[in-house]
Amino acid sequence: MTQPYSTLALAEPLKRAVAEMGYENMTPIQAQAIPVVLTGQDVMGAAQTGTGKTAAFSLPLLQRLLQHENSSTSPARHPVRALVLLPTRELADQVAQQVALYAKYTKLRSTVVFGGMDMKPQTLELKKGVEVLVATPGRLLDHIEAKNAVLNQVEYVVLDEADRMLDIGFLPDLQRILSYLPKQRTTLLFSATFSPEIKRLASSYLQNPITIEVARPNETASTVEQRFYSASDDDKRRAIHQVLKSRVLKQAFIFVNSKLGCARLARSLEREGLKAYELKPDELRRLLVGGHTLIPLDLTLIPLRSTSEQSLKTFRALFINLLHMREITAAKLKQLFLDAFEHSLRSGSVDYIAATEEAFRDVRRMEQDYQALVTAGPLIEALSAGVAQREVLRGKLHRLSPLLDNLLGTWQDYSGARRDELLAQHDHYRAEQDGLQHEQRGGTQELMRLEREISEIQRWMGELAVLKNRFALVDDVKVLEAQLLAAKDAHDELAGALAQSRQFSAEDLDERLRDLEKRLKSVKQQLDHADNNSYSRLREEFSQADVDRLMRLFNGQLFSLPLGEKGIQAEGEDWVKAVEAVLDRFKGELFSVPGLTIDLSHIEPPALQALADRAALRDQRDRLERELKQLKTQQAVAADRAASKAQAEQLYKDVLDAQKALEDFRRCQTLSAEDASKLEQLAQLEAAQDELKRASDAFTERVQQLSAKLQLVGRQLADLEAKQRTLEDALRRRQLLPADLPFGTPFMDPVDDSLDNLQPLLNDYQDSWQALQRIDGQIEALYAQVRLKGVAKFDSEDDVERRLHLLVNAYAHRQDEALTLAKARRAAVTDIARTLRNIRSDYDNLEHQLALFNREINKRQVSNLESFRIVLAPNKDALKHIDQIIHSAGQYEEGETLSVFDLQQSGDQDAKNEEAKEYLARLVAANHNQLGLKDLFELAFEITKVGGAPVMHTDIDGAASNGTTMTIKALTNMYLLLHLMDREQAGKVRLPYYLDEAADIDERNQQALIETSLQLGFVPILASVKPQVSAHVAIDLEGGSGPNGIYIDEADWKYIKRRESAAVGISESASATEPA
Repeated sequence: MTQPYSTLALAEPLKRAVAEMGYENMTPIQAQAIPVVLTGQDVMGAAQTGTGKTAAFSLPLLQRLLQHENSSTSPARHPVRALVLLPTRELADQVAQQVALYAKYTKLRSTVVFGGMDMKPQTLELKKGVEVLVATPGRLLDHIEAKNAVLNQVEYVVLDEADRMLDIGFLPDLQRILSYLPKQRTTLLFSATFSPEIKRLASSYLQNPITIEVARPNETASTVEQRFYSASDDDKRRAIHQVLKSRVLKQAFIFVNSKLGCARLARSLEREGLKAYELKPDELRRLLVGGHTLIPLDLTLIPLRSTSEQSLKTFRALFINLLHMREITAAKLKQLFLDAFEHSLRSGSVDYIAATEEAFRDVRRMEQDYQALVTAGPLIEALSAGVAQREVLRGKLHRLSPLLDNLLGTWQDYSGARRDELLAQHDHYRAEQDGLQHEQRGGTQELMRLEREISEIQRWMGELAVLKNRFALVDDVKVLEAQLLAAKDAHDELAGALAQSRQFSAEDLDERLRDLEKRLKSVKQQLDHADNNSYSRLREEFSQADVDRLMRLFNGQLFSLPLGEKGIQAEGEDWVKAVEAVLDRFKGELFSVPGLTIDLSHIEPPALQALADRAALRDQRDRLERELKQLKTQQAVAADRAASKAQAEQLYKDVLDAQKALEDFRRCQTLSAEDASKLEQLAQLEAAQDELKRASDAFTERVQQLSAKLQLVGRQLADLEAKQRTLEDALRRRQLLPADLPFGTPFMDPVDDSLDNLQPLLNDYQDSWQALQRIDGQIEALYAQVRLKGVAKFDSEDDVERRLHLLVNAYAHRQDEALTLAKARRAAVTDIARTLRNIRSDYDNLEHQLALFNREINKRQVSNLESFRIVLAPNKDALKHIDQIIHSAGQYEEGETLSVFDLQQSGDQDAKNEEAKEYLARLVAANHNQLGLKDLFELAFEITKVGGAPVMHTDIDGAASNGTTMTIKALTNMYLLLHLMDREQAGKVRLPYYLDEAADIDERNQQALIETSLQLGFVPILASVKPQVSAHVAIDLEGGSGPNGIYIDEADWKYIKRRESAAVGISESASATEPA
């Protein structure tokens, strides 16, 4: 059951293309292969040609490649992604056409490459970029090696007709191609059979392929006996040999599917003792038309004069024209005549431009050389002047070079001796100078020592003067010491206050200040009442222990109160008793009263022992006053800490200044004691210094004199060495004359060859050499410009000097060059004439052949025509110009004129020749430069009716009635066919041809046509709905019809005899009656 394409999951552009091609249902191979290929699996399919394999792999490949579809014009966006390989170019072309039709509505690109044609058009297509490439293996390898095809992005590979590719011998090529492809790809292999070779190929390059086999329909013709022998590949040759022997076949054709297989089979049969010939297609074709090959067989069916491909093609075209009675125009008839008479023509078509170029190549070259020589005249003149100047410089260099060599030798001797002399003087002066400098070095050291001591004393005296001036008002050191102590006390006091102020807050300081003031007041009071207070009286009356107990019990301030009205009043002895009563209440450290007991052991009695000691009280007062002062200072510091800190720093600086002043005063006293001795020592040192300076000045003057002499010698040495270096540098740059440098023009000017002139002479030599180099460069540049002007006549000369000499000489004798050019131009005309003579001769021959043709065709009257002629209309202008060139060449060759040597007498003829040459060039410009016989004439049909005037026609179909034109066409084609055939062999064969609608030809014309055909070796078959009495045999096609087709034998022949001539013999002419 067939499946429609609509069931496939194809994109709309592909479905549209398939529908447009008229395909509705899939073939078996398509129905099985397309779904599998769409999944991306490898496929191994077996199907014959014509079963639809192209669509089976093309459609799914295009479907999968649509993901890469793009409209970019960049070739990089269109790499080869699918590769289809086929064994022959016919198959490749057919598959490529199908792929293009399937992909016509997509943006995918495809192309085909195969052998047998130029690679350039294929390369251009590949460079544009294609996704699908159809190719034959050999040509694809050519493109791969030429780097025209890159296959590193191929995703799909199709090996179609794989069995045929292996038979042809493409296996090595396939292996090479597959090696260029990526490993990851989908491979599809199609073959007619799965031979062992195919299976090995599949196992090597396919990955788990799906096998698809479609049976081949076998249909045979019922009229042909066919026998089938099953044999393995290795047994095929033995089977053929057995069949030939068993069936006793004397002759047989064996067809082989490849040239290689044919050669192998022929050799195998010969080894079996059978005579076998290996016929290649071109050999078989030549044998069928009577040609000769190395094989001694006669298979001639149609004997032709020439077995060339063109003759075969012409015979085929004429015979088809005869069968179909195709339209014959003058243009077609012209080409038929040229093709039919090709073997009798001498020239054929010739590339006139190439022939002209060949003939005038040397002339044009000479003309170009001459024109270039004239155009480059100013350059050549400059080149000539440069060459002359170069010759002068060469002569000068050859003159200066030996002089320089002699002077350089003399200079080397002089410079060596002078240098030794100067070095000796330099060493002598240097030694003397070193001795003086050594002596001077000791004096200088002593002078420096004295200067240091004098400087030290002067510094000492300066320091003493400063100190004396500073302490001029200070008489005693004690004043400075007192200042130092006062400064230290002030600083220490303020520093201590700063330290204390950090430990206590302002409130704490206020409280301490108030407490200290109270204590100071109390001490002052005690001091005022030291001899009259309660403590003193108690000590007089009681023991110290009792006093301590009371002091624990009562406030300590109580005992410091004075006796009297402002303190404690003690009258009589009663106060003692009252105090004793209190002491009686003590029991140890316990004080008891009724209802109250106080333990006083933990209370320390106040230290009031000093209440009776005035010295102690004064010390206590002083101490408290100092503490009070410190507290006030601390309070002031706490109020403004930043200012106090700055004051402390200033006080510290005052301490340091006071300390320094004290040290400086003491140093002043020490230095003053040494003042007299220092003054005496200074006077002695200054006297010694003056003496050393006078001696040093004398040494310095002598050293300066020696230095001046050394500098003079040094300058002389430096000048000598500088001159030597300059000479050496010049010598390094000096180019020695090459051994092959031509001598040039002798230099005769006087030359100063003294030693003083060595450097200028060397510079002159170097300048001359550089000038020579520049001249050489200028000459090369000028020659290059001359060559750019087209002057290359002397490039073949290897010697550059001679090349320039020839160029300059040629320009000087350019008039002679012009005469030589004119002579060569006339000689070229003679060469062209040889080619044109052949074409002119072919024209005359064709004119003669056409006259014979007209005579033959007019031997019998056709219908109501008095005559029918094919008229040759010459191209008179072309013939005139050809004759002009041929005539001129004939004159040159036959010596009718001496114009080839006498150039002044042939200007008019040269102009005519040039005009003729240009005309012919224009004539062939539109015909790929080909000049042939066809360019010299046109054909026309001249028909003259009975009693009428000749009329010219370009188309025979409109010239007369249908029957008349059919007769003319048949006669024309038969005559041309006969001309192609070998006249000696043509009589041995009869060529039948089919003439449809024969009833359109009247009986008289039929008889004439039949007679002429038989004379020319043709047998007409007149086809008509009714029998034609002009024929000799009538055959009813309906009578031969049956269920198996039409079968005719001699039993169906019906002989036609005229009543007035019943005895007419059976003719070879036959008439077939076709059903209406």
